[in-house]
Amino acid sequence: MTSQTPRSGGELLVDTLAEQGVTRVSCVPGESYLPVLDALREAPIEVDVCRHEAGAGNMAVAVGKLTGRAGVAMVTRGPGAMHAAIAVHTAEQDAVPMLLLIGQVALRDRERGGFQEMNYHEVFGSVAKWVVSLDTVERIPETMARAFRIAEGGRPGPVVIEMPEDVLAEVASVPDVPRIEQLSAAPTPAAVAAIRDRLAAAERPLVLLGRSTWSQETADAARAFAEQYELPTLAAFRCQDYIDNTAAVYCGHVGLGTDATLAARLEQADVILAVGGHIGDAETKGYEILGPRPGRTLLHVAASEMDVDRYLQASVAVQATPIEFFRAMLGAGSAPEGDPAVPAAGAAAGDTAASDPAARRAWLTALRAEEVARATPPQQADDVLSAIMTELADELPADTIVANGAGNYAVWVHQFVKYRRYGTQLAPASGAMGFGLPAGIAGGLVHPERPVVVFAGDGCFSMAMTEMGVLKSSGVPAIVVIVNNGIYGTIRLHQERRYPGRVSATSFENPDFVLLAQAFGFTAERVTDAEEFMRVYREASARGEAAVIEVMVDPQRSTPSVRLDELQG
Repeated sequence: MTSQTPRSGGELLVDTLAEQGVTRVSCVPGESYLPVLDALREAPIEVDVCRHEAGAGNMAVAVGKLTGRAGVAMVTRGPGAMHAAIAVHTAEQDAVPMLLLIGQVALRDRERGGFQEMNYHEVFGSVAKWVVSLDTVERIPETMARAFRIAEGGRPGPVVIEMPEDVLAEVASVPDVPRIEQLSAAPTPAAVAAIRDRLAAAERPLVLLGRSTWSQETADAARAFAEQYELPTLAAFRCQDYIDNTAAVYCGHVGLGTDATLAARLEQADVILAVGGHIGDAETKGYEILGPRPGRTLLHVAASEMDVDRYLQASVAVQATPIEFFRAMLGAGSAPEGDPAVPAAGAAAGDTAASDPAARRAWLTALRAEEVARATPPQQADDVLSAIMTELADELPADTIVANGAGNYAVWVHQFVKYRRYGTQLAPASGAMGFGLPAGIAGGLVHPERPVVVFAGDGCFSMAMTEMGVLKSSGVPAIVVIVNNGIYGTIRLHQERRYPGRVSATSFENPDFVLLAQAFGFTAERVTDAEEFMRVYREASARGEAAVIEVMVDPQRSTPSVRLDELQG
């Protein structure tokens, strides 16, 4: 468009979305942004209409994760905004670019306490990267383009945008802003040399891949880097698709309930190279491990300074995107002498002499063997999920999108699914229940050529089951697996550990999930063992249509290795 073409604020906003490469948005419609909804009729943008704002927001988070560009959700003011707040929190926790556009009262009525009025700068200020109001119609393209820049730059995250209803109806003649590209930072040669020296001197090094800007190219580079330097590599909480889990350098994931053997290995490591992430409580067992101690060195590569020094002080901190860091390390040369910005290679590590190659390889071999054993489901008669995962692991194609929300059922998913490509794990680092179904739908819409499997506990599914209507209308052939144990399993596990035999508020009555799915028009069956599950799964896959499988499990089986009745005894 040219500056001579009059457009409403709603048209300017939608045209800016299209200019920035947005091809789909998710929403629950509201009267507070009718000009935007009207403009979408003429735009080359698909609109995914959800039943609940949390679902719309979670779809946008999944789109951001899969594409690297900000996913967009639109909701109305007040209750709509608050329903979508969980997705904003998830985008912040997961470092995923997202725009949440919220209808707002007219500028002339601001702060009069109007219907559904809220101050979103105060509501979202602690979790969003930026909160802004489109107060001037002429500046809508400029502001929207900047919102993409902020959401996608540095450590990606959410931006919240108010849309005053009177501004959306105003008309202006202003040009569009061309598509912006993400900012990228690269390490200096001196920083690369410092990290190479520390890694060469390490006896028990570990690499920890955490939330940041990621892609399949980055995942391939991470693997190539780890293999070239022979480094055991771990994924942070729900970052398992950041590297091929079948690679000989992949040694497991750390997060809530980290395996005790792996936690011990983290404590033994003398040099930890963190690429992305911020080393939070999920990676440190509630800040119990990886604390400062003599002989431990942290090398931290982060796109944003906000991720550095939040728990463990970095001996060398490098501001760079992961892909630029891996590229530099794979083609590293010598560092210029005397760079004052980078500590001398031996400043914290002490002896910089190269470590014993044989001992280093033995360290890697041991950690890899432990991960292979961990990721092999145990053959236990009372563990239906382990038996199912044993069978399913060999059936899932490498590009399968596996989505889940929160709950103990996810322990089986994360422990036994082998994520081989980036964008195959859609799981919320925020621990948000109800995430899996809308995320899986978005995954199938972004990548219609790829299989989608959604795992959800009965409590988790109940928080998003209204989006079954979206699944039906989308045509995404996702297979939805509902793990039904009739309790809030994670909380019950904590209760039994702290107050044995004194459970409270963790049991509930479920609907008939099979009948519910059939009411939405899906094929659905209830199973109790792995043989039944695989029959239904294979039949559903062959049909190429969405289906629901309800798996009845023993509520006493809390994780693959823990039974609640054993804790009680």
